[in-house]
Amino acid sequence: MKNRKKTEEYIIRYIDKIAGKDNKKLYQDMFKSMSDKDFKIFMDNLKKNKVTLSVIDPNTRKSTLSVENNYKVAKELGYDFFQRLTISGKDGVPDYKTPNKYLVMSLPIRRASQLLTKKISIPSDDKSIDLTTGTVTGKSRGSKTTMPELQILAGMGLNESVKELTKYRGGDLGAKHAMSALLMKQGSISQDVLDRYSTGVVSTKTLASYWNASHIRNNVVE
Repeated sequence: MKNRKKTEEYIIRYIDKIAGKDNKKLYQDMFKSMSDKDFKIFMDNLKKNKVTLSVIDPNTRKSTLSVENNYKVAKELGYDFFQRLTISGKDGVPDYKTPNKYLVMSLPIRRASQLLTKKISIPSDDKSIDLTTGTVTGKSRGSKTTMPELQILAGMGLNESVKELTKYRGGDLGAKHAMSALLMKQGSISQDVLDRYSTGVVSTKTLASYWNASHIRNNVVE
């Protein structure tokens, strides 16, 4: 290819500036193993965002990457990480361009498995209880809430939802039984009512028992 050598040198030069000589050598070896046809396919895929230029930064050694250096290299390349955003208008409202710049970058994301249809699980009942946590298990378990999901709810100010998921549905058997009974009889519940039947989350008591058995004084139940 006519400009292959210049293209390789350009890529290798900035890989070296960003991530150091080890990554530079990886790209040198990769390009050496490519035929002109392979190189063209690689560049076409790079242009179409099917592949990306990546670097390796091992955990076992001092990192060669730094935010300060990334800014320096980006400036040299004429790239600005921070951009003004254009918000599309609706119903005759004109587009709006933000006065401030925001960090814009591509990041990998993974959709939560709960959103996939094949992952949906419908519990048979709510009678199977894990004795160590107080939560439903086996055929009674339909889903679960992860810590990142709870953090998102807390960040949105949905504290009552967090309380319901971690307390009434999270192992407080007294409140759970009351909630099930009220839903069957009335079709609705109130957290203020459930608090009267609260007996505490079982997993907290289990943790206290484990620590007591290990002769570790604690007050987690209190």
